Amino acid sequence: MKKAISILVINTNSSQSMTTALGPILEDLLHPGLLLQYYTAPSGRAPPSVDDATSSVLSAAHTFEDLLPLITEGKDGGRTHDAYLVACFSDHHLVGMLREHTSKPVLGIFEASIMQALALGQPFGIVTTGQYWEGALTAGVQRIFGSADMGGAFMGVQSTGMTARELHEIEQSVVAEKIAAATSRIVSKGARTIIMGCAGMSGMAEAVRKGRGGVDIRVIDAVRSGVTTLEGLVRAQIQ
Repeated sequence: MKKAISILVINTNSSQSMTTALGPILEDLLHPGLLLQYYTAPSGRAPPSVDDATSSVLSAAHTFEDLLPLITEGKDGGRTHDAYLVACFSDHHLVGMLREHTSKPVLGIFEASIMQALALGQPFGIVTTGQYWEGALTAGVQRIFGSADMGGAFMGVQSTGMTARELHEIEQSVVAEKIAAATSRIVSKGARTIIMGCAGMSGMAEAVRKGRGGVDIRVIDAVRSGVTTLEGLVRAQIQ
């Protein structure tokens, strides 16, 4: 019997509650050939939420420092993983940093969800948290994929005005209302595939659908995209 593929899901902020919330959302993806393990950035060093350029850099630095002994080949104390998922919806520095130190696949949920959106063949947009991310994610699309509008496929980014932590800390009816409103705006611009642009939004697809205004849309959960894409990458490799 082949060993199960092990993917380490990396929460780059120090909020353990956000890591814990991912388990039930990804549970239906599990099978005997797939093992998901979770990591939370170090408390007291990494920021509790990644909301801007400063917290993004700090989260990458402290998470990398903590993870390096684990991911370095031959120095992980037997805790080998087959792939690493950076569960922060951004053009996060940690993705490139980890790739420099392991031959195992490393993927960010930002990249994974956009690749899946493109595969669906419909104009897509991103619903995210704070306004900072409207510009930052658009710039990330251009850097990674070489185009600001993806040949007309990318309809842009709409923010809810909340931080990642607030997604789980404020009244959920308010959260749903803000997500629905942002969805309505991006749908009005022509998006027919909506990416939930924050790991903290995982499991909130129903709030996205409330904002579609009767338009037929598809909703992509970025963390689920990352897991399924990484599993496929590992299985596709020729040993």
